[in-house]
Amino acid sequence: MVRKEFDHAIVDYANGKPLEEIPSVSFRRPDGSFMHNPDGAVIENLDALPWASKVYKRDLDFRRYNVPFLHNPYVAIYTSRGCPAQCTFCLWPQTHSGHRWRLRSVEDVVNEVKWVKENFPGLKEIFFDDDTFNYQKARTIALCNELGKVGVTWSCTSRVTTDFDTLKAMKDAGGRLMIVGYESGDQQILKNIKKGATIDMARRFTANAHKLGLTIHADFIVGLPGETRESIRNTINFAKELDCETIQVSLAHPYPGTEFFDYVKKNNLITLDAMTDEKGHQLPNIIYPGLDRGELVDSVERFYSEYYFRPKAAWRIVKKSIFDSTERKRLYKEAREYMALRSKRKQFVKDQKDQKEASLAGVK
Repeated sequence: MVRKEFDHAIVDYANGKPLEEIPSVSFRRPDGSFMHNPDGAVIENLDALPWASKVYKRDLDFRRYNVPFLHNPYVAIYTSRGCPAQCTFCLWPQTHSGHRWRLRSVEDVVNEVKWVKENFPGLKEIFFDDDTFNYQKARTIALCNELGKVGVTWSCTSRVTTDFDTLKAMKDAGGRLMIVGYESGDQQILKNIKKGATIDMARRFTANAHKLGLTIHADFIVGLPGETRESIRNTINFAKELDCETIQVSLAHPYPGTEFFDYVKKNNLITLDAMTDEKGHQLPNIIYPGLDRGELVDSVERFYSEYYFRPKAAWRIVKKSIFDSTERKRLYKEAREYMALRSKRKQFVKDQKDQKEASLAGVK
């Protein structure tokens, strides 16, 4: 296993370098013991790395890969690494890219975007898959000033701390959609996870984005530190208030190496249960006082149902399917998958309830 950045370690391994000599590698010795090599140096010059898009072109048919809320086919590239935010649950900066924000030059990013535009026939969108694309206003606007000259549609990640001027520069440069981690609609939960944002910031950001015509895919998490029935209800209500175009609701998973993992382990909140089912769908492996595993899963299902079965949200979906045949096919596929997953969630909740009742009956 490679800890932190893997670029140079993979090359060393592919070239036959012994594992004992590769920085940042952890492995099991023949005798069963573990070896953890010293960390490698952080990659400072991101421009020196090869373009990932050239590997896609060489080895992959990019038309076979899609993300439901993006315009497909798409190509994903990075403009930076690292995220200065201190969110306790977030895996990437704590275990891979670090909290220090390192940037590719504007010139290098734009040159790759031009190359992608020229070499991927049928491309509909570029996705900037940075930990946080628009963390710094000046750099974001400088990059957008050049992207606007290329003439491509693109989407990216964003924080709710982004101001109106930055959002406008993004829209003017071809920006279409942002993936935004709202996480919770409860201020105490946001404080618990060190989100560095407030409910009012989220409201203002969302209003600005919608005013400019930017689409938002909103991410929320159920089961963060301090979660209660009340905080979950606050988050569901908040999501409906924001009324973003699409949402994703995840169960909180405490990954080793994160502050969140240390918290649940210290407070004996983590269980030995699997984090996913046999098809990779999320299952909870934490329990809070008054919130068992079944209730957490039921909260996710309730969240989706309340959000998408509102007349306003339902009409938005129907309207898209009426006027866009590609969207209609995609939505049909998504609906089938959602209903199958919905059935599995309901069965999980029922099984948990039955086990709880059987356990209580045994005690009596």
